[in-house]
Amino acid sequence: MSAAFPWRLSTVFPMSRGRAASVGGHSVGVARLPGDSVGTTTVTLTNLVVGSAIRIEVASTGALVASRTAASASEAFSLDYYASGSASNDLRIKARKASSAPLYKPYETQATLGAAQQSIFIAQQLD
Repeated sequence: MSAAFPWRLSTVFPMSRGRAASVGGHSVGVARLPGDSVGTTTVTLTNLVVGSAIRIEVASTGALVASRTAASASEAFSLDYYASGSASNDLRIKARKASSAPLYKPYETQATLGAAQQSIFIAQQLD
């Protein structure tokens, strides 16, 4: 049996990355991965038709980021953003009211996330 590490690691690390601890005189850290979020930002969609289905997805993969039904003409989303240049920052935003009259055509736009809050105007048209 090797005695390379004579001490036992008994510290429980939180699930988030970027934490560090000192254990028995040794520093132990957990670094962020390139795909980890670097923060959150707020994206507000304005001029929505109440009752519209909203879907926000990663533009390159179609992976769902957030979705809900608009309860008002303005909906705010708290979203993770990533290091500059990450494809996960490029979003496709879709809105459509097709559940009851009057019906609206599908609306789609794109946005790129960053640290600054954004307001995105949605221009839905009657179907």
